Amino acid sequence: MNQFVGFGLAGILGPITGWVEVIASTGERLTMCEIVQTFQANLCGIEQDETLRHEANFVERIHALDVLSQNILDRIEETLYVHGYREDMASLYRRATVLSKQLDAVNTNLFQRLQAQLTSDTATQTALHQLCAVYVNRSSSVPPRVNTDEDYLDVFVNGLLGIDYVPEATIYPKPEMIGYVPTPARAIFTLLAHANLHEHDVFYDLGAGLGRVSLLVGLLTPAQAKGIEIEPAYCHFAQQRAQCLNLSQVSFMNQDAGEADYTDGTLFFMYTPFTGRLLQQVLDKLCNEARTRPITLAAYGPCTLQVERQNWLQPTFRQTFHPDPLVLFSSL
Repeated sequence: MNQFVGFGLAGILGPITGWVEVIASTGERLTMCEIVQTFQANLCGIEQDETLRHEANFVERIHALDVLSQNILDRIEETLYVHGYREDMASLYRRATVLSKQLDAVNTNLFQRLQAQLTSDTATQTALHQLCAVYVNRSSSVPPRVNTDEDYLDVFVNGLLGIDYVPEATIYPKPEMIGYVPTPARAIFTLLAHANLHEHDVFYDLGAGLGRVSLLVGLLTPAQAKGIEIEPAYCHFAQQRAQCLNLSQVSFMNQDAGEADYTDGTLFFMYTPFTGRLLQQVLDKLCNEARTRPITLAAYGPCTLQVERQNWLQPTFRQTFHPDPLVLFSSL
């Protein structure tokens, strides 16, 4: 007899697909045979759902991949670690791995086709919004993702942009610098919907990471987009993505944001790339730029509080994406 705490997912997954059932309440004891049978039933449910192989069912497929990863593969690994090797458990693990690769392959083929469509479509703004509507924003009873900061739109946008991994960092960040955390796609879409960027605008992303913000600016607006990123590996990766997407108006510079030249910038964006004195140093630099021309600053995340204290800025738009606010400011 073994202590086995239930997955606690019946209320989340059960009504959707029937893949996962309550196998035990906290403290209930199940035999290993019962545990194996539960893994078997849940895996079969996903294997037999042919709709997951239809390209259009992107959200359902990501949901299934999450279940495979978090509630089958990870759980089997934990069980084998605690109770030792069992061939029946190992066989289920191999089946789940094969199925996961098959579903990943559907997504790979989908994104290759959609990337070709985007790079050949002159109306990329309309095309991109239509793709998000078709593959992500349609009505669905699939629950939100759990145990991750990325929602289904983030996964879809990353696939479209070809952001499929995070390169290993090569430098140690300075004090007050924040490590790589991608800006949520929903916040980027909202920002661009209210920024009203034109051909003459130059958009700067301070702390560009892998380039998601600047790449979307290039796809959704006629403006130039420049990403400032101090980590060489991230900067190189982002520039490669811009080239692959034929975004000649998007570029990335491997620089310290406090030392970059912003004389052509009209809109500056930051998702808390740094804090404290380093953040104030960059804000002071932008204040000097604002003495020569009007500029717009968009702030997202915890840095917004410090930006709001700048007496040379006034807020023009605010929306909260739990738990962080996105605020647009105009220079006075």
